Amino acid sequence: MRKDHLRLVTDAGASLDLGWDYGIPYQMDNLSGVDVTLKTAQGVNQQGVTVEDQSVEGVTHEVIADFWGADGEVQADRFLQLMPFFTSGTAYFGDKYFSRFFLQKTPYTVQLHPYPRLDFMLYRPKPYWYSLSEERAEMGGFIPRFSFPVCYDSHQYSEWRQSYFLNIRNPGALPVPFTAKLRSTGLVVNPVIRNSVTGEHIGFDTTLKAGEVLEIYRTTTDRLAVKLISGGVETNAFALLDEDSDLMELHPGDNVLTADAASGREGLQASISFYPLAVGILPEVMK
Repeated sequence: MRKDHLRLVTDAGASLDLGWDYGIPYQMDNLSGVDVTLKTAQGVNQQGVTVEDQSVEGVTHEVIADFWGADGEVQADRFLQLMPFFTSGTAYFGDKYFSRFFLQKTPYTVQLHPYPRLDFMLYRPKPYWYSLSEERAEMGGFIPRFSFPVCYDSHQYSEWRQSYFLNIRNPGALPVPFTAKLRSTGLVVNPVIRNSVTGEHIGFDTTLKAGEVLEIYRTTTDRLAVKLISGGVETNAFALLDEDSDLMELHPGDNVLTADAASGREGLQASISFYPLAVGILPEVMK
């Protein structure tokens, strides 16, 4: 299959596919290239300017889709009906990247013959794409080792991980948000994850009981959220977050993290997962 597959999954539950393999070839601009706004100042008799600040905003994409299939008119009408104003959702490109989007301009008919053509605009509030390939690592606790074939005389079902330090590498060029899960096999007081190099940390003022899990993650609106899972019941635990916490992203390159606690660290297991970022996409070199 070609690497031009664009799937738009709306928050209302609709799934819309574009691409040559779906009989809907399209054009989409701004897959790479992000405008950077510079704040400058110039002193008296200064040659040139001083750049005081840099900022970036979201990215707008114009999409022009040609409905070549035998049911092109039906498919075009489906897009018109399922993408009304106030539509938002997640865009998946080339089965490799994803990003949140908001509909900036609803689809409108450019032509009907010899085939329908629609034009619409998407806005991505973040100037990058996330990779669909999740990176994951764990610190402390038991590691499952059960696998087939099984030798019951010598088979190892799990292994205790002694190390509470782990180097997590962010392969991208930008800081990336992450999800962390803190699991407890005993009483763990004030669990924390700390960057051993920068001193940044994210901690909690609570005592975890055996079987409880704290999960730190970002919502679809990119807000930091915390939930506690106890006895299969999830509750909002944002109030447990240490107000001095400042470890919110993984830096580009190496991130040497440690899982710690005021007491009970031996019963703490931490897992870290994240999706690497891509600032731009070049479909021609995608594998």
